[in-house]
Amino acid sequence: MFPRLLAVLGLGVTGSLSGANEQHPQEVLSNAHAKEPSSFIESSIFGRRNIDVVNLPDSEVLAPTYNPRDSEEYPFQGLGTFAHLDFTKCTELESSGTFDIGIVGHPFDLGVSYRPGQRFGPHAARQGARRLSPEAGWDMDHGGVNPFRNWATVTDCGDISNTPFDKLAAIHELERGMEAINKLKAKNESTSDAVRLITIGGDHTITLPILRALHSTWGRVAVLHFDSHLDTWNPKQLGGGLTKYSEVNHGTMLHIAHEEGLLSNHSNMHLGSRCALFDEHYDLNNDLRCGFSYIRARELDTLGIEKVVKQIVKTVGDEYVYLSVDIDVLDPAFAPATGTIEPGGWTTRELLQIIGGLSDAGIKIVGADVVEFTPIYDSVAETTGIAVGQIIYEILHWMVHVPVKRPKP
Repeated sequence: MFPRLLAVLGLGVTGSLSGANEQHPQEVLSNAHAKEPSSFIESSIFGRRNIDVVNLPDSEVLAPTYNPRDSEEYPFQGLGTFAHLDFTKCTELESSGTFDIGIVGHPFDLGVSYRPGQRFGPHAARQGARRLSPEAGWDMDHGGVNPFRNWATVTDCGDISNTPFDKLAAIHELERGMEAINKLKAKNESTSDAVRLITIGGDHTITLPILRALHSTWGRVAVLHFDSHLDTWNPKQLGGGLTKYSEVNHGTMLHIAHEEGLLSNHSNMHLGSRCALFDEHYDLNNDLRCGFSYIRARELDTLGIEKVVKQIVKTVGDEYVYLSVDIDVLDPAFAPATGTIEPGGWTTRELLQIIGGLSDAGIKIVGADVVEFTPIYDSVAETTGIAVGQIIYEILHWMVHVPVKRPKP
């Protein structure tokens, strides 16, 4: 395994790593003889050219254990897939034209700064969604629509395989897996001509490879970032300086996405924010530079749901939108199982109402993730896992309600 990782990183198996570290701590991570970088992205090890992608394994999805027929009568039976959906090997070309919306897991937590364990989030979220099923997919709040049985064929794509030993390799594996799925044709192209994915994390670092994979299809997107934290921190503020590997994490990925030109210039928003800052002015100024405005968690009490939705709609306008929901946007009373917990958040009902309001407004959603679910900290009642399942169900309603067409070249 160790020689394979060295090969992935382009390092010789017989080279003396200890000697290099003693003389130049960064030499194993970068080319000491390269010309001076002209930008942050050029200097970052996470630039795409800095890994030999040829040596990465082919994209692979790992199937949940399931039997969809077991669930038709009793929702607590039929372990495995999200809401007892059928499983599809979504990274294979043979799956092109077989589905419209996929649920995909990213079992990754190499970018956390506090409590780890998010790699178990996809499995636990599927368990939290076992009360849902296509056979009983209607509810009292969506006007007789069953999102599993509407125009869109919905499937569980399993988990994208990624190494737990190397952050750099894992991020590229996740990106390649998402690219493979995004290349597939949608089943109902007359209604919505692109496959769309709802990703279950995993820590929030996974949003970076997802946005990279989306860019070739949708170009720059406006990110609606439901999170107690900003996640646009400059690596110099959070994680940087130790090694190049530390530059990307679950608090810097949106900064890097901006530097790579993946985000809208002015239409991104943080929603439910309430975090500590490292500096009196710099963090918020840098956040503005990255194209974000924000609605703090406490503002919901004065604005109300309707005004929050209107402000979001006004900000994003007609742009394509990527939705990223860190489960810590909810108050710990409603979602205790998360990695970097912050008191004073929104209720599950308030979050669902805001997402539903954006759907009603016709915001063009092209993809989504729900991240930072750390099941080891959940209650015995599976409070967080069930909330994650319900949030994904609400996002699914949004995608079904608002079909999208690819931008014209």
